[in-house]
Amino acid sequence: MTEHAEPQKGASHMPAVLTALIAIVFLTAVPFLVLRAGDRRAEPAVMDADTRERTEGEKVYQRNCVGCHEPRGQGRPGQYPSLIGAPWLLGDKETAIRIVLLGVVGPMECEGRTYNNAMPNFGVNLSDLDIARVLTFTRGHWGNQADAVNEAEVAKVRASLGARTQPWGGGGELDAARKSAVLP
Repeated sequence: MTEHAEPQKGASHMPAVLTALIAIVFLTAVPFLVLRAGDRRAEPAVMDADTRERTEGEKVYQRNCVGCHEPRGQGRPGQYPSLIGAPWLLGDKETAIRIVLLGVVGPMECEGRTYNNAMPNFGVNLSDLDIARVLTFTRGHWGNQADAVNEAEVAKVRASLGARTQPWGGGGELDAARKSAVLP
């Protein structure tokens, strides 16, 4: 004789109930999580031009500059100068543009300290608009209050460099370049 085990009462419905619970959780939780993720990425629907430019400039700064000059522009003492109150950044626009376009290798004095680390030439990777945005951001952030830089100014300085690709040889060479200014 073969004995058949009788199923426990209610046991045959367990997989169906469990499946239904999983489906309910999935159908309610996933759309909520997708909406939340979208909220974090969404920018304000209405953004004035100044705010948009500042936001774009900050993005360029975060991608390219923060590694040396730090998130709040304070630099690294003895290695990379602070951008807060920095004469090379806040003085004439043209010098700041030249520094970003070609970079610098060689000694530069900033706020009474001499720095001798290399700054890369971002002109090979960044557009004139991106350079204008990042300079406008840094010249007007962290208490800095210098004029904005526009794309046409960057283009004019870039054109004045001709075929030059080598970085500036420190502060002395940048000072000499000021004598042949192309911006008013």
